[in-house]
Amino acid sequence: MALVLVVNDDRDMLDLYGAVIEEMGHQPVLRVDLDPDPEIVIATGADAVVIDLQAEADRLAGLRAIEALRADPATRDLPIVLATAAAREVRPLAKRLETLDVPVLIKPFAIDQLRDVLGPLLPRQADDPGN
Repeated sequence: MALVLVVNDDRDMLDLYGAVIEEMGHQPVLRVDLDPDPEIVIATGADAVVIDLQAEADRLAGLRAIEALRADPATRDLPIVLATAAAREVRPLAKRLETLDVPVLIKPFAIDQLRDVLGPLLPRQADDPGN
């Protein structure tokens, strides 16, 4: 079972992410905020991160957190998915996010899209016959 850190300032969205991740057989850790310090992410034991681009008053909080995680050797290869409704803000960042190896989901997206993007990034379960 993988541990997935989900950061979003909308508690309803956090609940939805949590339910989907649990349904996938993994454990969600839900946060409304994230200090971009990689040590905090390391302390959660996260195997992957799903993060929003924007926080309440900060349009690029998620991007700064992603860049900090990619810059630290301990979290450089941590799978990260950006899930955001800020489509307009993401367009000019597309190349940068691609370079950072961060897939992007634009809200609203189908639950299956989250599974399709996140699933392959997570460690397989030991009892998974596909393993």
